[in-house]
Amino acid sequence: MYAANHVVDQKGKTFIPHSITAAVGDTITFKNSDPFAHNAYTDDEENEFDIGMQSPGQDIKVTIKAAGAFNVECAIHPNMLLEVTAK
Repeated sequence: MYAANHVVDQKGKTFIPHSITAAVGDTITFKNSDPFAHNAYTDDEENEFDIGMQSPGQDIKVTIKAAGAFNVECAIHPNMLLEVTAK
């Protein structure tokens, strides 16, 4: 079985799509289509990551490490929210 890649764009200070379902081992590619930086992160204990400052046009990948539901937010734009369900 191969791991899938899920593309999440950051555009208009919004994660697109707003929610994804993925498997453990899958990757999420965060794209930044906005003309300013973003900083996607989660403090979920099992899947914790912080991609740091993501420049416009930059793509950054993270791997899902454990099953469960968690939220991804932007440290710069607190209204941005992505819901991830990992199976």
